[in-house]
Amino acid sequence: MSHEYSEDQLIQKSAAELLEKELGWQSVYAYDEETLGATGTLGRRSYKEVLLTRYLKEALRKLNPWMTDSQEDEAVEKMESHLSTQTLMQINEEKYGYIRDGIPVTQTKINGETETVRARVIDFIEPKNNSFIAVRELKIYGTLYRRRADIVGFVNGLPLLFVELKRNDVDVENAYKGNYTDYLDTISHLFYCNAFVMLSNGTSSKIGTIGSPWEFFNEWKRLVEAEAGKVDFPTMLRGVCKKENFIDLLENFILYDHADGRTAKIMARNHQYLGVNQAVEMYSNRQFLNGKLGVFWHTQGSGKSYSMLFLAQKIRRKFEGSPTIVVLTDREELNKQIRGTFESCGMLGDVKASGFIASSGEDLMNKLKGNPSFIFTLIQKFNKPDAEPIYPDHDIIIMSDEAHRTQNGVFADNMTYMLPMAHRIGFTGTPLLANDNITKRTFGDYISVYDFKRAVDDHATVPLYYENRGERLKDLENPEINEEIAAAIEEAELDPSQQAKVEREFAKEVHLLTTEKRLRIVAKDFVRHYTDLWTSGKAMMVCLNKITCVRMFNYVQEYWTEEIALLEHRMKKTSFQQEVQEMQRKLTWMKETEMAVVISQEQNEIQTFKKWELNIFPHREKMEKRELDVEYKKTNPRLRVVFVCAMWLTGFDVKSLSCLYLDKPMKAHTLMQTIARANRVAEGKENGLVIDYVGIVKALRKALADYTTEGRGTGGTDPTVDKQELIKYIQKIMGTACAFLKERGFELEKLIEAQGFDKLPLLLDAADAVCECAETRKTFCTYVTTISNHWKYLDREDISEEMKAYKDAIIAIYHELQKKRSSADITELSVKINKIVNDYLEVPQRVAEDMKHYGKRFDISKINFELLGREFAKAKHKHLMLKDLEELVSQSIAAMLITNPGRINFYERYRQIIREYNEEQNRVTIERTFDELMKLTQELGEEEKRYIKEGFENDEQLAVYDLLFVKDLSKSDIKKLKEVSVELLAKIRETIVELDHPFDKPETSAMIDILIRDILWRSLPESYPEKSIHAYRQTVFEYVYNQYNIA
Repeated sequence: MSHEYSEDQLIQKSAAELLEKELGWQSVYAYDEETLGATGTLGRRSYKEVLLTRYLKEALRKLNPWMTDSQEDEAVEKMESHLSTQTLMQINEEKYGYIRDGIPVTQTKINGETETVRARVIDFIEPKNNSFIAVRELKIYGTLYRRRADIVGFVNGLPLLFVELKRNDVDVENAYKGNYTDYLDTISHLFYCNAFVMLSNGTSSKIGTIGSPWEFFNEWKRLVEAEAGKVDFPTMLRGVCKKENFIDLLENFILYDHADGRTAKIMARNHQYLGVNQAVEMYSNRQFLNGKLGVFWHTQGSGKSYSMLFLAQKIRRKFEGSPTIVVLTDREELNKQIRGTFESCGMLGDVKASGFIASSGEDLMNKLKGNPSFIFTLIQKFNKPDAEPIYPDHDIIIMSDEAHRTQNGVFADNMTYMLPMAHRIGFTGTPLLANDNITKRTFGDYISVYDFKRAVDDHATVPLYYENRGERLKDLENPEINEEIAAAIEEAELDPSQQAKVEREFAKEVHLLTTEKRLRIVAKDFVRHYTDLWTSGKAMMVCLNKITCVRMFNYVQEYWTEEIALLEHRMKKTSFQQEVQEMQRKLTWMKETEMAVVISQEQNEIQTFKKWELNIFPHREKMEKRELDVEYKKTNPRLRVVFVCAMWLTGFDVKSLSCLYLDKPMKAHTLMQTIARANRVAEGKENGLVIDYVGIVKALRKALADYTTEGRGTGGTDPTVDKQELIKYIQKIMGTACAFLKERGFELEKLIEAQGFDKLPLLLDAADAVCECAETRKTFCTYVTTISNHWKYLDREDISEEMKAYKDAIIAIYHELQKKRSSADITELSVKINKIVNDYLEVPQRVAEDMKHYGKRFDISKINFELLGREFAKAKHKHLMLKDLEELVSQSIAAMLITNPGRINFYERYRQIIREYNEEQNRVTIERTFDELMKLTQELGEEEKRYIKEGFENDEQLAVYDLLFVKDLSKSDIKKLKEVSVELLAKIRETIVELDHPFDKPETSAMIDILIRDILWRSLPESYPEKSIHAYRQTVFEYVYNQYNIA
């Protein structure tokens, strides 16, 4: 490839120029040009340093004129140090607290006592008052590995931005899986202070935070909300790295969510950042808005709760005064979810959310008369019509979730009367009706719109495919569904006394929906359909009412048992082993699957259910004694199917919920919220599926004509796409995979048409064709993953024989590609190279259990490499053979590095060989690559025995010697250094044996550190300068820590 079109020139250099010329960052090219030392290019003393202390100290002095030299050193030490027991996420959260709130340093008062004060490290008031430096090709050394980062962005010397770049023809996901995750393992200290991670190939870009899986890296494609959006790198740089935006994001749009005992670092997505800042702008002009801050419509699943947190956080940090923020909902489960999120993200400080809950109307009034930071309440708590208006001396901001439900009725009138000076903002996940004048009158116009289509396009939510199975089931009889029926049913849920009215006024419709014949048809189809989709995720069945939930549960249990019996019968009749294994997995899944009814309590429910000859007690017992909501949200437990009628339809997020079965008429708003239960993003989840038995989504689409975005958004008010589009998409991807194979000389049809043993050589040909280089392998694997992830949403009626044949052939090629080969087809090469790696590697005893596949010993010197080269030249499947050899050599080097980090040069040579091979593939290149790998393998064999040649007893003694070795030593100094290495390692081992978990405690770690220092100080040859002792001491300690710090 021409240098002009390389990653460095086309992407990296262009990005640096944009940062420098347009956004005002200083750009530094460090590769082979950085000079080390206090007065060097960046002020780094070694390549291990990731903080630019020169710039950090300048910022500390400028922002904190009161600081002394000792306080300055203390602040730097706080940013550099961490406990050995801390995880990367814990370190990152601690450092972020220092960055945002100031570094704690010790201040001595006049009376001699000390106190802790905070030293600012970032100027959040004037962003341009900070130092912004973008460093390209920055060398960073870890304990074992050396890496070179494409771009690291430093603000006041802190590495807050990490950028990994790829060529424009390489999938950006490779930057995540192939580089970024490796850097987290090998140079993790670069990410201690990291705020943002960017990945790009120039035309496609993603941004995220440490700890986030690939699925939660997001695009940044708009500078203003009205734009259609571009996913290119310049747009992301302008949106995030503009100095004002960067500092704003750093200060106000990062959260650490500690829900469920795990910590997730949350960064605002593009739409949240733009929407929240538009809301902040409205708040800054509140004196002109008569209390109406506007309506914030961000579709369900796009992070609306976090947007509320970001807004609350920014208002409290950036505006004077101390406003009370009232978070208002109309349902307890929604209130519980929101206040739980505020608490788990640390927004409430050290106070539990229970301290901010309004327990009654009286308690709400008392809280409003005070000035708490937050109040969480239901709209129903505004139940004092005679309450006196409150005129506080501070702002009251009402954040009303599900605004279309909380703004009308007597309680809303009471609230408006009681809080005439309040500023109201309405959050909603569904669009407003064109004739919804009450919402507009309460909150004002839209301030931010993020509709269904845009959320799917941005990958903030997954697509929802819609299947009207009610039309496909021949004997299923449904009533005509309209908004009037749906409204009556929903009213009866809120007020059980209305149930009789529904059954009286809509007797025909209710009867049709609840006949045993109809419910059995639906139950049987559900079992058949969901068991076809058994790998897709969890399921939710929405029933008409509580009675119907239990009836449906019973019918499904009956047909589930029948389906298990049918499956066991088919297994006995099937003679193909692979099919039997797949059936066995499905059978195990069916037998493990647990189902539950989730409905609210009501008075006399036992008697009510008895009238229908139903027993509610075991269901109620399960609901009361277990935390079903927590169990269902987890991705692995066996609770996979729930039957609901009202609970869990709003404000309940389950990422693994993929299949939503609807058998209940619902009002448009409620229906849209219910449908959104299935649109959450999750690992391996490509879409959600809405299965409609009652024809309600068809009615929804008719009603959507009445919705409005007032000219905002993309017209994306319809949350669903017909399932036929999913089938077309899968067919399209399979067609692309076929074309991909054909471009590389393989006809998939030949494999499909071949019979029996004839398929085997064709599978090898196909695998070799897609194994041309790392990039072609990844591309093909991406096609396979996409097909597999979407295929699981198809049921047996969707799949033709032809579709299945193509899918099976593509999957078979993928499995062939994943094989670890030791067959005769690779002849002597695979056998002997496997033995080199598996059998002749010195592996420390403590990791032997993890490397059992390394096997027995074998003498590398017996291999005839010249013969192997000739055999390789004649081989048919060179690409496959080279792929296996790459993996084996890589494993060999990795294992040798465990013992001796000084062997890093072997690893770097290996990476260079593979990099050059991947850049250009032809016969000459592939054979040259083989020769170079063979040469490297020979050298590895020699290196493996070097400890004997140097006169040591084991590899670890050699490792310590290598760490201490310098050039131009005399023979006597070399002899002395070897003695020091043996003595030092022996003393360290003796000390470690005597201590229990020596690296877990500072005092025992210090003992080992001092031991190393004393021996080096006393015993190193005189030619070693005194000032070098500290560096060698640190290097040896890091080596020992990594070798012996066993968890």
